[in-house]
Amino acid sequence: MRTASRPPLRRLLALDRMIRSGSFPNARTAAAELEVHRRTVLRDLDFLRDFWGAPVEFCVRRNGYFYRDADYALPLLRLTEGELVALFLAERVMHQYRGTPYERDLAGAFFKLTSRLPEEVTVDLSHLDEWVSFRPAGVGAEDVRRFRRLMRAVREGRQLRLEYWTASRDEVTPRVVDPYHLTSVAGDWYLVAYCHLREDVRMFVPGRIRSMRETGARFERPADFRIEEYLDGSFRAMRGDGKPRRVRLRFTAEAARWIREKEWHPSQRLRDRADGGVELTLRLTHLQEVKRWALSYGAACEVLEPADLRRATKEEMEKALSGYRN
Repeated sequence: MRTASRPPLRRLLALDRMIRSGSFPNARTAAAELEVHRRTVLRDLDFLRDFWGAPVEFCVRRNGYFYRDADYALPLLRLTEGELVALFLAERVMHQYRGTPYERDLAGAFFKLTSRLPEEVTVDLSHLDEWVSFRPAGVGAEDVRRFRRLMRAVREGRQLRLEYWTASRDEVTPRVVDPYHLTSVAGDWYLVAYCHLREDVRMFVPGRIRSMRETGARFERPADFRIEEYLDGSFRAMRGDGKPRRVRLRFTAEAARWIREKEWHPSQRLRDRADGGVELTLRLTHLQEVKRWALSYGAACEVLEPADLRRATKEEMEKALSGYRN
């Protein structure tokens, strides 16, 4: 993030203060105070008037310049130090999206924001590198090219023919899809698209696409499609058909302190228990992801319902225990 000094900007600010003060400066008096040539002041006045829309006018009687609108303010972005720190952190977080089609635009936007800051509110943020850091996941060149092609297909309504590997069946199948949306869930990207093979809207992992080409056909995304509604019943990315089912998990007192810290799902309800633990209730259409999540807490989490999720979790734990016994 650039924080270099900007003398021309300081000069414009000084000229603005002189005009705003009501002292009616002219090119000669302003040049003397700013220690520049008279022509430089005239160019600055033209810039204020032509590029920033300043209502600068010359008063013949007072032989100087004034603002026709006393409420006019320079179109500069003024931020507090805290807001600048937040801007710095946002820029660092954006590093994990390097290689996406927005990388160049994001870099340009951050440069414009920081380069237009007045000098007196600019702070040196270089020391923040010593305090805050991010370790984004690696992005390969093929991932970048694939993402750009998918983004173009979503943006322009271009139908795609995929060779897609399905992990659960360990097979590659041809798919013709209408790409609706790209979504990032817990740091992983997913393509939400209408699959003509399954005749339904499905989620695809970009990294599992073995090949991709445009069919030449165009499509219109349904006007009533809402990504929030589509993902509503999923714990993270997996979603199922049918109505959401109630899921109840009981956590020990030790695990409860972590469970209370976050909102794990929009539908969640928490109920404190007398032993210091907590009971978490969710409404989901798919149980695979929440099963894995519950298992990650080991003995600190007990699945109470539904019965099939409790049974599946118990069987998974018994298989793990069997492996340790052997």
